[in-house]
Amino acid sequence: MTQQAKVQFDPEAALIEAASAGDMSAFRALYDLHLPFVTRAVARLLGRSPEFEDVVQEAFIQVFRSLGSYRGECAFTTWLYRVARNVSIDHLRKRRITTVELDAWRPLAADSDEWAKLEARDLCRVLYATLDAMSVEHREVFVLHEVEGMKLREIAELTNESINTVAARVRRTRERLQAVLENTMREIDP
Repeated sequence: MTQQAKVQFDPEAALIEAASAGDMSAFRALYDLHLPFVTRAVARLLGRSPEFEDVVQEAFIQVFRSLGSYRGECAFTTWLYRVARNVSIDHLRKRRITTVELDAWRPLAADSDEWAKLEARDLCRVLYATLDAMSVEHREVFVLHEVEGMKLREIAELTNESINTVAARVRRTRERLQAVLENTMREIDP
């Protein structure tokens, strides 16, 4: 067999083609393969949310419905991320009511380690609440850049935004979180 006669077999492409034709076992294989990826993508945008698992499932329902529109012009994971992102953004826009759960707080003994843990936990809640109050676009780029370590150019490509827009959103979100952090620390330790 010559070099030209060798054909690369792409198992993922075969699964995508079969699933888009209605093969449920192929779709299940895609689901199993990409569940961790979609779970992380949704988690980045929603944070801790009681509806988290529902949104992941809704993303896969949307993938199933839209699989026929995937044309292979970008990596499947890029297309998959965009579907999960859109479902998450739709969910956040519908939700728009931010709650900070403080039910885990209870008076503790004067153990400094326990108090430090409580303060850190409360600070995380304040920061998450601040992120929840921001636009989905600001939250998304901040989490992708600061938490996931993605480069601004990668985020711009993924979100179909200019690199300047992405950089501005990261900067504004960082500034807002810094201000909240400073105010919270002043309240804790005047």
